[in-house]
Formats: sequence, structure tokens, C-alpha cells
Amino acid sequence: MLNPPIRLSVNASTGQKVTVSIIGLLFLGVLAGIAGVAALALGRSDPEFRALPAFESGAGAFPALAVRAVFAVAALLMIGFLVTMVLGTYRRQAILSGTVLEVRGLLGTRRADLATSRVWIDSEPEYVRNPHGEGTIPTGRRVPHLMAEDPATGRKVRLRLHSMARTLLPPHELNALADAVGSGTRPEPDAAQATRTATLLRRLADDPIARLL
Repeated sequence: MLNPPIRLSVNASTGQKVTVSIIGLLFLGVLAGIAGVAALALGRSDPEFRALPAFESGAGAFPALAVRAVFAVAALLMIGFLVTMVLGTYRRQAILSGTVLEVRGLLGTRRADLATSRVWIDSEPEYVRNPHGEGTIPTGRRVPHLMAEDPATGRKVRLRLHSMARTLLPPHELNALADAVGSGTRPEPDAAQATRTATLLRRLADDPIARLL
């Protein structure tokens, strides 16, 4: 009997999705209000501009047109950022079905059979928002990733082993990934690398000290 698919804890929680949705709606409301006020102010400040042809560059037409163009570009950029944030929050998820890992992102979905792929653990420094200013600062920790590469196509799948709360995935999920990695057969040196990867995944799942790194 096949094990049911496991939805890994890399996706946003229901509360996070609701929060992002509310922020998005509030942002759109504020942006719409600003756009209305700006359009009203420009229309009243230059009544002669409304009677000019669209491409006529009179003394008062160019400044008003430039302001409208700048505002439109800024609004499009902000809306694009908002849409990317909301869609990324809703689409991001990872599912382990048997030995097949499926990682969904903003731009598409990638799959890898962990029983046959080349697998290894990689990591990157962790950064958080600077509470005292702009930009980000390092926390001193490293975020582990499970990497899987199809030996035939070279296509790679990358799974962040941290949840949205910046904690390691639950032990049962890490052990399930380790079981999937260790269930297949590969030629050397990929087989030895898979064994090391499965061992490290189980260590991350079972070692309290490792879970604090």
C-alpha cells in the first residue's frame, strides 16, 4: 500500500495567507485613493491641458503628462510587486508523493524522483530584516537545502528545509525525505552520496543540537 502524499511544511500557513491578502487589499485601496486624488489634482491644476491633442507638447502639457507617466510607472511597479508577493505566498508548496518530490514556485513546478536522482545537502547563510534600519543582516545560521538532479536531463530541484517560521521541517517530514532518498539504487559515486544525504537528513530530524543550527 502506497503512503499518502506528504505536504511539506514549507508553504505559508492559513494565517500568513490571510495576513498577506489583507495587506494586499489595503495596499490596493490606498493606491486607488492616491491615484484618484492625483488625477483630480492634475485635472484641476491645468484645465487647458485637457483640450490639447494627446501628443501636443505645450507649455503646460508636458509637466502634467510627465507627472502622469511617472505615477503610472510607479503604480505598475508597486502592483507587480504586490501580485508577486501574494501569488508567491499562495503557490509556494512542496509535496512528497512516495519518492517523487514536487516543488511549486511562482513561475512553475519542478519534480524529482529522490530514489534515482543525484542528491546532496547544500546550505546558504540566513538573513533577516534589520530591525534598526534598512536592508538585511546575517543571523549567523545557515539554511540547509535538499538538492536533487535528474542524471539524464540535469534538471535540478531545490527544497528549502526550513519552514516559513525559519525552523527546520518537522522530524517526520525529514525522515520521510531520508527514506525516499535511501530507497533507490544508483551507481557509484551517486550511491555513496545518497547514503550520506539520507544520514544527514535523519540527523537533522533526530538530533536536538542539529535542529538548533
